[in-house]
Amino acid sequence: MNTPDEELGSVVRFFLERHGFEQQAADVLRRALDEVIDGMRTGRWSVDALEKTEKTYIGTKVEILFKFDFELPDGERLDTRIQGVEVDIKCTVLKDWMIPKEAVGEICLLVRIDDSRSRFWIGLVRAGVSLLRTGVNRDEKASLSAEGKKAIRWVVEEGALPVNFLATLEPETRQKIMAGRSGQARIETLFRLVQGRIIPRVALETVARQKDPMKRVRDARKNLLAEGILVLGHQGADPQVVRSRELPVPKKGEIIALSAS
Repeated sequence: MNTPDEELGSVVRFFLERHGFEQQAADVLRRALDEVIDGMRTGRWSVDALEKTEKTYIGTKVEILFKFDFELPDGERLDTRIQGVEVDIKCTVLKDWMIPKEAVGEICLLVRIDDSRSRFWIGLVRAGVSLLRTGVNRDEKASLSAEGKKAIRWVVEEGALPVNFLATLEPETRQKIMAGRSGQARIETLFRLVQGRIIPRVALETVARQKDPMKRVRDARKNLLAEGILVLGHQGADPQVVRSRELPVPKKGEIIALSAS
């Protein structure tokens, strides 16, 4: 039978030995944030725009997507089982994780996301009583002490999170884009003001705020050609045009706008 330390080591190795784990995890976390922000339906583009209860749901969404993408089964007592070991998944967009009573003494998979800096952390710790602060919140959850944080075994430390595209724009530029009265107007303003950069689908959905943002993109491609603006994707001759400018080529669902001259 494994000792607690052997169990923790086994779970850590599961992630360290998984090829491409960091990139896959980054994509999962980006998707979790984007699904909770729900820009297509709300027009929001930032975690800061979420209500407190919605921020709490980020943890649930991360758990759901993490288990799905990494094919992790449900646990009997905790969130999941990894290498036969029960593991609780805890996520924060702040700095502290709150450990519930049922996870005290158990292995916790700790996820921290800093969307403003496009960074994330994933680590594991056995959340013993000696590693927790003595105070608890109203839900009787406790946070890790300073010693507890030192005990974390990091799998990813300050990894690169896929960028929140709209958050990288200058506030004035973003305001001009989002001020358009229709999805078509907003999409066309986006292509006028932001050129030479890959625009991901989630940003197009947030700006268009319609079920078929690519219809708005196709219409913009025709409308903006008269203004000397090329709207290019991943098909046909588009990649060749983009490469000729020594710029990154869009993948499926991505768009880049360029001056025709």
